[in-house]
Amino acid sequence: MKLGWIGLGNMGVPMVRNIVGAGIDVVAYNRTQRTLPVEGAQLVTALGDAVRDREVVVLMVSDVAAVRDILFAQGAAAQMAKGALVVNMSTIGVDETLALAQELRSLDLRFVDAPVLGSVKPAENGLLTVVAGGDAEDFDMLKPLFDAVAKAAFHIGPCGKGATMKLLVNAYLGVAVEALGECLTFGAENGLATALMLDVLQNSAVWSPMIAGKRDMLLEQAYDAQFALRHLTKDLGLAVRQASSVGAPMPAVDATLDAFRSAVDAGLGNRDMVAVIEYLKAQVRP
Repeated sequence: MKLGWIGLGNMGVPMVRNIVGAGIDVVAYNRTQRTLPVEGAQLVTALGDAVRDREVVVLMVSDVAAVRDILFAQGAAAQMAKGALVVNMSTIGVDETLALAQELRSLDLRFVDAPVLGSVKPAENGLLTVVAGGDAEDFDMLKPLFDAVAKAAFHIGPCGKGATMKLLVNAYLGVAVEALGECLTFGAENGLATALMLDVLQNSAVWSPMIAGKRDMLLEQAYDAQFALRHLTKDLGLAVRQASSVGAPMPAVDATLDAFRSAVDAGLGNRDMVAVIEYLKAQVRP
């Protein structure tokens, strides 16, 4: 597989590292020029060099604006070989995904939406989960790529279904994070130590890998971003919009989105998602 990779952020770099380790030929590009600390990957400074003559081109960027900028405004799609497979591993809306698929097909390009579940640590360890939408044949072709970055890869259905599943998971994640913040704030205001609360939660039915992964952050109140709060806020907004379009009620997600937006407005957007607890603490009435 000759792979073009676009997006070398906190997730992109470790993913490329694992893909190179699996023996896949990678040419990588980032819109902001940076050094790529990955032996075996070719880093290029011109977008065309990352997509021209590549069988598969993967995008791992922040949002649909970045995806569209790369593909259309900067002309990546126009420089790809006919029949090339575009794989979007970024998290964008379902409607946005379907529109991209249609536009790329009109250019004789194939498309798979394959967002991933997991943040930086799972990316570093090759333990993400891929949820993909697109043709089954394209999904099968991408198996070496998915095996390199993920512990599991699911073909959810046609284009758009991968995005749907990703938004479902992140909606659940957002509610869980906000609820954890509320409950720890409630406990702290009632005189309970954070370490004790987490010890008890760990021995209850509500414990989860997410809480386990955030334990040290919560104890140290150090929120270096594994999954930035502003990115999860974006995803919650996409989930609420899609829910509205199909008539699915999401009252808890709506309320969570309000809290996350307020936390972003309070300056916490670039910190980890569990930093929402700092916003909640600031709302405690004296």
